[in-house]
Amino acid sequence: MSLALLPVTRQLLIRMLLWALIGAIYAPLFIVLEALLDPYLGALSFVAAATGAGAIGASYYSARQAALAASLVGVGATLFVLILFYEQAAFWHAAVLCGALGLATGLLIEFPSRCTANVPAKALVGALSGAASGAVLSLVSMLGVGLSSVVAVAFLVSVNGVIYVASVRKVAMTAGGLPRRWCPLAEGLVIGIVAIIVGGSFWAFASTLSGYDRPGYFLQVIESTSSALPLAVASGIAAGSVTGALLELFGFAWIDDL
Repeated sequence: MSLALLPVTRQLLIRMLLWALIGAIYAPLFIVLEALLDPYLGALSFVAAATGAGAIGASYYSARQAALAASLVGVGATLFVLILFYEQAAFWHAAVLCGALGLATGLLIEFPSRCTANVPAKALVGALSGAASGAVLSLVSMLGVGLSSVVAVAFLVSVNGVIYVASVRKVAMTAGGLPRRWCPLAEGLVIGIVAIIVGGSFWAFASTLSGYDRPGYFLQVIESTSSALPLAVASGIAAGSVTGALLELFGFAWIDDL
């Protein structure tokens, strides 16, 4: 292999691994959100779930400091609730604490502006691209075509990802970023929302393993989707790897400078 090809090969592998990670995060978010919302929204639950998963995935992909802080807040706050309340712990306890601490984190901690100044624009584009991709799945479902979780996740990770990467730079540059004084509040809101989702996932996982009987709709959904999650996550990883490779091969720009 020519040494001149090494940087290109390295970038290709890094982008494949990065998008595989995004697919692994996106898959369980979408599956659980869709199951939670399906009784209320029917076929439109695909749109709502893809919107939420798209916004969270965008935060992890292009606002990594804020997303990492949200993950730490979500896990830490939920662990505190589980220790404090034992078998009386409910999801809303964790959600309130995660949201409050996430908002406080954004307001009190100054993050590097390079990765987080455009958090609202990045999350918005992720949500809109997710909504557009989810709308396609909703239309297919309304036409009576059955969709497996594997196919749905693979479609969303690839299509949502391509739309996001192709459009986020233009939106972020057009928006011009928030005034600096509003940035902590915007970061706090995004961190709080991501922390609630991360905390909810950790709460459900810990509750399932703890042996305590905590009846509730959220936990029932987690248990009902547990059998579909392994294949869905594998599908997300595979679709993410292929998407990352194609983005690099076709020259789509990296967005880590926004």
